[in-house]
Amino acid sequence: MTYTLADLPMFGGLGEERLRGLAARRRRYPAGQVLCTEGDPADQLIVLLAGRIRAARVSAEGREVVLAVEEAPVAFDKTALLVDGPHRATCTALTAVEVAYLPRAAVLEVVGAEPSVAARLLRTLATTVRDLDERLLDASVRDVPSRVATWLVRRCATGRVPLHGGQAGLGAEIGATRVSVNRALRAFERRGLIEIGTGEVIVLDHPALARAAALPATTP
Repeated sequence: MTYTLADLPMFGGLGEERLRGLAARRRRYPAGQVLCTEGDPADQLIVLLAGRIRAARVSAEGREVVLAVEEAPVAFDKTALLVDGPHRATCTALTAVEVAYLPRAAVLEVVGAEPSVAARLLRTLATTVRDLDERLLDASVRDVPSRVATWLVRRCATGRVPLHGGQAGLGAEIGATRVSVNRALRAFERRGLIEIGTGEVIVLDHPALARAAALPATTP
């Protein structure tokens, strides 16, 4: 599905004239395309209108840390745009994507002129900070099984949780190795909490999995 700028929560309720004033350029890219690179100037707001992307950073040791996997519609790296800084992460298309590029000056003009846009932007940034805080806490004090369980519980609205990046991708998101993720999934499967499918995990016992997510860490 391809969305428009009006579908983006940040711009919800804006009239057509104001949306046209953002002067967005649209582009389509194949899976694997790098949309922006960590450290590059963030002089445009990049809006994902179709597809899925991964935002990641590389540590000094060369390890990739996945910050988020996002699906359309979403605008990413808004913080860098607001503070006139570089992109904080490298964003790569996981599927074929369509993106819109909005000039920084046009976006800041709308934020300044439309209090509702500014309020929604603040809520979005607050949610992002909260989610990062939760992930940092998970990675520092909870064991891998509870992190895996939490990841699944947060995404199992339909009972099926796609593993777009496979078990390695899940591990990159929660700060664990593919081997440890596989070990946790197999343990949950043996207990009848989940079923490991092809490219997905099927949640069979949501209450029990939620309890597993709440278990205190016993090992780092």
